[in-house]
Amino acid sequence: MNTIEERLEKLEKLSDSIKDSDLGIEEAMALFDEGIKLVRGIEKDLDAMEGKIQMLINQPDSSEETENTGASKSRNKTKKANSAKPELELFNFEPKQVNNE
Repeated sequence: MNTIEERLEKLEKLSDSIKDSDLGIEEAMALFDEGIKLVRGIEKDLDAMEGKIQMLINQPDSSEETENTGASKSRNKTKKANSAKPELELFNFEPKQVNNE
């Protein structure tokens, strides 16, 4: 299984199997173990995606860089160095503003 969607679908089927059938405890535990492994893999992939999104959000706009003069570039670098890394909330792609006063 490659995509997150496929793994989520498999996880849902595992959950339904555990809930809806007359499995023995060993079989239910095996399905539960498989589900936990799926969840951990999905979480890892989502964390990686979030990291990529953070990089894209924090990446300076290339057109902005070419328009800036040397003095304003220096101010922008200082401003970026003093600002804290914004946190990304799930499905909210606007970084939180940090007040450096």
